[in-house]
Amino acid sequence: MNEIASKFNLKTYVAQTIVNRGYDDLKKVYEYLNPKLDTLSDPYLLEGIEEAVSIIKYHISLNDKITIYGDYDVDGITSASILYTALKRLGANIDFYIPDRLSEGYGINIDAVKTLCDSGTKLIITVDCGIASLKEVQYARKLGLDVIITDHHQVPDILPEANCIINPHIKNCTYPYRELAGVGVVFKLCLALLGDEALEFLDVVALGTVADIVPLTGENRVIVKEGLKMMRNTKNKGLRALINSVGLNEIDIDTYHVGFILAPRLNAAGRLESAVLCVNLLVTDDLIEADRIAAYLNSENVKRQEIEKKILEEAIMKVENDVDLEKEKVIVLYSENWHPGVIGIVSSRITEKYHRPSILISLSDGFGKGSGRSIKGFNIYEAIKYAGDCLINFGGHEMAAGLTISSSQIEDFKLKLNEYAKIKLTAFDMMPIIEVETSIDDVLDFEGASQIGLLEPFGNENPMPMYVIESLVVKKVSVFGNNKHLRIIAGKNDVMYDVVLFNRAYEFDKISIESVLDVVGCIKINEWNGEKKLEIIAKDILVKEKNVLFFRNLYTTLVNFNDDDFRGLESYNFIDVRNIDDKRSYVLKLFKNDDSTAVIINTRYHIKEIINYFNDCNYYNFKLSNKIVDVKNAILWCFNADEIMQLPSKYKNIVFYDIPFDSKMFYNILANNRGSIVHLLFRKEDLKSSLNDICNIVPKRSDFAKVFLSIKENSDTLILRDQIYDYFNLNSIKSMICLKILKDNGLINIKESDNIFVLRRNSVDSKVDIKNHQLLKKLYMAEKSFIKFAFQILKKNVKEETA
Repeated sequence: MNEIASKFNLKTYVAQTIVNRGYDDLKKVYEYLNPKLDTLSDPYLLEGIEEAVSIIKYHISLNDKITIYGDYDVDGITSASILYTALKRLGANIDFYIPDRLSEGYGINIDAVKTLCDSGTKLIITVDCGIASLKEVQYARKLGLDVIITDHHQVPDILPEANCIINPHIKNCTYPYRELAGVGVVFKLCLALLGDEALEFLDVVALGTVADIVPLTGENRVIVKEGLKMMRNTKNKGLRALINSVGLNEIDIDTYHVGFILAPRLNAAGRLESAVLCVNLLVTDDLIEADRIAAYLNSENVKRQEIEKKILEEAIMKVENDVDLEKEKVIVLYSENWHPGVIGIVSSRITEKYHRPSILISLSDGFGKGSGRSIKGFNIYEAIKYAGDCLINFGGHEMAAGLTISSSQIEDFKLKLNEYAKIKLTAFDMMPIIEVETSIDDVLDFEGASQIGLLEPFGNENPMPMYVIESLVVKKVSVFGNNKHLRIIAGKNDVMYDVVLFNRAYEFDKISIESVLDVVGCIKINEWNGEKKLEIIAKDILVKEKNVLFFRNLYTTLVNFNDDDFRGLESYNFIDVRNIDDKRSYVLKLFKNDDSTAVIINTRYHIKEIINYFNDCNYYNFKLSNKIVDVKNAILWCFNADEIMQLPSKYKNIVFYDIPFDSKMFYNILANNRGSIVHLLFRKEDLKSSLNDICNIVPKRSDFAKVFLSIKENSDTLILRDQIYDYFNLNSIKSMICLKILKDNGLINIKESDNIFVLRRNSVDSKVDIKNHQLLKKLYMAEKSFIKFAFQILKKNVKEETA
């Protein structure tokens, strides 16, 4: 990693990101940072291309009618458009056919084949479909048609009897890169037909590749990188009209603009009406027609958004009311009111919200058309295949799938699907996880953000990198965007950052000034009105639990508390200023003299008290630390007792500001001061803050009840270790004590893996007396012993001395 950072002059976190993505030698890194067209493999290495070219040229020579049979999504639309244009240039008698999503559904259908044959078609070339169309291809061949299949979807066990098939997933295919989108496969065919002239289609190929969410690695990365460069000045009149219609004509288009602005408009027509217009848009030379179609697609997209919103609301209501998420690992929903063209988008929203696979089914006339989305680690195609005997037909890949089903089979299908999921999915799989590259300790700057840009284009398997930025101190919190979003100004190492959380304004009350945050997010340069600003676009934030070190140290002290050490103060030398009226000014006076001073403070209240006092006095000549430091004046909190013997040799004055929790440390300092002067400032009133801190460690009955009732009884409760404080609303030390005692008494089960706790409440018939647990008894005894010790050292039974 260091070698890569040095060789390519990269920030260490950028170099680490590259290594994380599998580029672990200098040659691979160079190719990753510099994707070039000349690295694309020869199209003739793709099995079936040579035969397909021969068949196509044969039919062109006879002036036979050739029909491209496409799909209604963006991958299918772009595939059909570039192949149509390529064959047109070769002088082919060419047409295209896009099935209607609502009446025909996905893939080839018998009626369409008959219609094409009757219209004079002699050759059908499928794009982005056909690999599972056994009966339909067989029917076409019986009618005397030639069929070429180009596809990229999962290959079934039995292949259609086409004249030739081009699909990089075919068994024994030796093509070097197998993850091409449907449009990528067709692009290879166009290269074989036209040579480098087909490179003019790269902008459209990039559009389809990004929209189909295939991995942006290898050849796809090259295609998209080069295609995005072409988009700003695209020569495709239809694409230009679409870009202009959404206001992207003056910016450098990236994968976000393609995936969330351009592609949805092309998809909208196919989802609601017909995708034929979209192919017309991408093949037209008429500027007026292009502008008209682009305007229509925008209006269709608005309709699609409205329909999607309504279906999503209904789907969420069904999940909340009708789905037992404890038992059903795959969500299956269905309704007669849902538009079949939009359920795929809604399925992805449901999967994102509940982080489990989902399938939505639109019912009509006793049949259902379904669309499903999955989570990482669960192959939804294989799951649907497992329940395939309940289906009329299905297809798809690991993360998304479609199906047709009889209404009467839905419940059986749901049961079988969840039977498969029960074997394949664990509670850990269904816990949403943000994958991060590394933690950034360096100062974030424009240079680092620009270097991250070298890793573009971002998408599937080359996601925008997420980083952890720890311990940002909040200085300002505000909402923006109609009170939907959150903006946090936070600092680290004297540098301020803008942290933006989209759609998280509801967390406003959770974050206060001076809160300390760990942020997971991506680093972006935001340019507005000519001004550049560095932003952290947060995916999530963790408001760090305060005082973890303090409570951990206090817990250790309590469980090791030993009242055998209790002694009086008569035999020790010290300056007795117990019960002094103003402890703070006493310490300030010591700090301002020439001698070194260490102040030992044991409670949170008094740490805050003295720091605020010094701030009010504008006095900053001291160091706050939990270990001995080489400075003149130190305030030691959560002091490490192992370093106790160093104190007298380091500091002239040693001050006990409040009642110490560690009796052994206290007596050892008194006994071994070796010329240091020990000052006792504590007083009886300090006992309140001491007991308050102990209360935050030693659990009460109500604390056990809170933890116990927060854990589910019939299913797993998953909690990240860092989120224990938030989940139980108790400090993490007390929470862990409660969990241990509940587990030891058989009230709960606990498993831990990768800092994730899996908890389950047990059914208990009889009452369990947890008070007899050895740890709890020890803590109760320690609390009593501390009080005894405190009163022992508060006694006024020695001669009074003054400073």
